[in-house]
Amino acid sequence: DLARILDLDLDPVEPPIVGLTISERVASLLDMRIGDVAEVELLEKARRVVLVPVTSIVQSYVGLAVYMQADALDRLVGDGPRISGVRVTINPSRLADLYTVVKQTPAFASAALQSISRQHFRETIEENITIMTSVYTALAVIITFGVVYNSARIQLSERARELASLRVLGFTKGEVSSVLLFELGFVVVLAQPLGWILGYLFSWSVVKGFESDLFRIPFIINRATFAIASLIVVCVATLSALIVRRRIDRLDLVRVLKTRE
Repeated sequence: DLARILDLDLDPVEPPIVGLTISERVASLLDMRIGDVAEVELLEKARRVVLVPVTSIVQSYVGLAVYMQADALDRLVGDGPRISGVRVTINPSRLADLYTVVKQTPAFASAALQSISRQHFRETIEENITIMTSVYTALAVIITFGVVYNSARIQLSERARELASLRVLGFTKGEVSSVLLFELGFVVVLAQPLGWILGYLFSWSVVKGFESDLFRIPFIINRATFAIASLIVVCVATLSALIVRRRIDRLDLVRVLKTRE
């Protein structure tokens, strides 16, 4: 239970009695599938090269994982049972005693606490992701504001005479502004599904960029992420619309109507 092997659906599984169980990352790097035969070089004693079939592919987010049943490995190597490490549950209140025993036992090559390793790993990843997402969010806000505001400015410049004519005909400032801003809002709402698709693909590419032989980050995206992204876009678009509406309210009707097409 301290080091479970997970299949591609992230369900715990036991390695097959014979053959190799390799991670999806290893299978991708070696271009191997279940049923293929792998050449395994034994680095001890005669340094033989043996052929072992791949009988299972599992999911692993840390390192390049290759598993094999202990009995099958003993038969393959030709030696008796052996271990290279153990995983145990430690009472946190007895950590000091553990450190003392480790220091007094030369046979201990190293010891690692999963909780501390996990904490350091998460802190490092969270720091990197926080910085990166903050930069991307800031750029997205700036670009969104610029695109929406400039689009509204262009529409206002092209339709200034029409809007001024509506004012002269008796329409209120709010009614005149709604003509332009409704079209702007329609475009913003219509662009949301396309933005979700592009954002999904961009996030997937970022996660893929994090992949290495040391670790991988699973790609998980929630519905709330799309909602937050759309909320930010709507807020920025609303701010742009308010600025443009102020310009519409301050239109110089006489000057605009005198301007030639």
